[in-house]
Amino acid sequence: MIRKVLCIDDDQITIILCDLVIKKSAFADQVLTAFNGREGIQWFSNHFKTKAPLEEAPNIIFLDLNMPIMNGWDFLQEYEMKYADRLPDTKVVIVSSTVNPEDFSRANKHPLVIDFIHKPMTIDGLTELMENEYIHSFFQQV
Repeated sequence: MIRKVLCIDDDQITIILCDLVIKKSAFADQVLTAFNGREGIQWFSNHFKTKAPLEEAPNIIFLDLNMPIMNGWDFLQEYEMKYADRLPDTKVVIVSSTVNPEDFSRANKHPLVIDFIHKPMTIDGLTELMENEYIHSFFQQV
């Protein structure tokens, strides 16, 4: 099981659903939330300001693309510049309802993005994500 995830989405219902599905599927112990990319960046800024241990950072960031204030692509750009090198094991999963082929192509090429889940997040979708090579080891039986 993954220790901690951060869900970044501007829709309150989606945040509630993500929290419920993540916990019900035993995907992660703790779910943190942010309502736009700026809040997501602020979480990491606060984390490093308080000198919290690196292992307390989220292992996975579930990221919506279309949000006000700071969208998912802008979040990724700023996160990559400021924090990705300090948290090399933290990966991003896009969770979006987009049908724009450019979004899929861009996500597939981004070095931090390990998968793309279509909204709404489901237990089946998370079960499939558990097989992803980047995070599979978190779910292997000991």
